[in-house]
Amino acid sequence: MTRKSAYARSVALPVGLAAVVMSAACGGGADDDGSTELTVATAAQPDTPSNQVMQWYFNQVEERSNGQLTFDVLPPDSLCEADEVAECTQDGRADVGVSIPDYTPQMFPTDTVVSIPFTADNAHAVTQALDKANTEHEGAQQVWEQNGLVPVSHWPVGRLMLGSPEEVDSMADMQGQRWRVSGPYLQSAVEETGGSNVALTAPETYEGIERGVADAVGFAIDGAIDYKLMELLPYWTDPGTGHYSTFGMWMNQSTYDGLPEDMQEVVDNAAEDLNTGDGVEQFAEGAAGQCDTLLEGEEIEGVDRWSEEATQEWEDAVGDDLSEQWTSDAEDAGLEDASGYLDMYTSALEESEDAELIEDPVVQCIDRAEDE
Repeated sequence: MTRKSAYARSVALPVGLAAVVMSAACGGGADDDGSTELTVATAAQPDTPSNQVMQWYFNQVEERSNGQLTFDVLPPDSLCEADEVAECTQDGRADVGVSIPDYTPQMFPTDTVVSIPFTADNAHAVTQALDKANTEHEGAQQVWEQNGLVPVSHWPVGRLMLGSPEEVDSMADMQGQRWRVSGPYLQSAVEETGGSNVALTAPETYEGIERGVADAVGFAIDGAIDYKLMELLPYWTDPGTGHYSTFGMWMNQSTYDGLPEDMQEVVDNAAEDLNTGDGVEQFAEGAAGQCDTLLEGEEIEGVDRWSEEATQEWEDAVGDDLSEQWTSDAEDAGLEDASGYLDMYTSALEESEDAELIEDPVVQCIDRAEDE
């Protein structure tokens, strides 16, 4: 099933009328030359890997549409705060939104599945599996229709790393600490260690650590670099939980429906390429220089990974409880046949696991740290 057949419910409109409908519904509007500029609200900070993924997609759409579709990307937190981007896109203040679905999990039960730890190590597989499940599962389609959003892509923010003031090499070291982590099921896994959770968005985290609101963090590598947490937390380690959260990109449903059919095809085709490999490549390229910054940081005292035994201890403590909890929570949030969605997602993960891999930036970085 194509993105268009899954989500475009309105009758096709003539080009001129489509532009008028879109302009009235959202921030986008047609210029005198017939081109349309779409307003983008984003939580992706400049120079981060996710920002590079986002910009690649926008550039592709502009190029493939011969300039008929362009994007006005507003600075992060200017039109909407990071945890309001989804609602901002839903209500039409923005035509396109880019943010972290975990900030509004009640809207995105289909994406919080990534938060179940010890499930996925392959970023390419996660991206493809989410796209397949979101566009093919009937219950997921209903959720997106209710949200008034069209999913463009969801890609992992990177493998989880723990940043802390002292070394953390096992569950025992996490006990008693206040953790800022993203993702409701990863947060539950933290509680299994005897740690507690503090709710902070990514932009709020530096000040939260500085003021003692939280002791330590779970973040992708850009937390250390782009959010400057390496200035406060000298130890960074990969506990082996894998991917834990995503960035999402969504288009307002009325905006999408108002596009001429040929422009919908441009949007869909660029999204397909984004979800089948180009997005992961762009993310890896954007993350390439982060390891140098981390390993060369004057404040950094350790970059490593947990032993297999320590990771297994945490995985055993979590067991299957979080998958069962996700299924229950997703159904409560309106996802019909959540167990079927989980089966589709995990099957798609397995199907994509054998895809040609781009080596994970965090894995590469820790290998370098251990060799130096």
